[in-house]
Amino acid sequence: MFNIFKREGLFGDVNQITPEDAHKKISEDKGKNTLIIDVREPHEFNGNLGHIENAKLIPIRLLPLKIADLEAYKDKDIIAVCHSGARSYSACSMLKRHGFDKVYNLKGGMLLWKKSGLKTFI
Repeated sequence: MFNIFKREGLFGDVNQITPEDAHKKISEDKGKNTLIIDVREPHEFNGNLGHIENAKLIPIRLLPLKIADLEAYKDKDIIAVCHSGARSYSACSMLKRHGFDKVYNLKGGMLLWKKSGLKTFI
């Protein structure tokens, strides 16, 4: 299956997914069963690291206000993305507190995604 690591956090386990495994997962299901949430700021989302195709931009500061909007995605896998993995880790913890079970933190964030040679969009 996919190489997913667990990391113990303040609010329980947060699953980690590598950029390669995230890309494989997104490619295999054509985004039908996976939602990508980018929790960076708009200038980062459109900046030099770019963003993952079809990622939904929800800055971490606005995530608490958008939880209700994400209820429709509770049955899908959610991959949270940020610059290096710290903010997206917090986003995963927040989503888990609100009953989202299938959340994954993109290990290394967009830095590792780009370093891995995976395609980005600006």
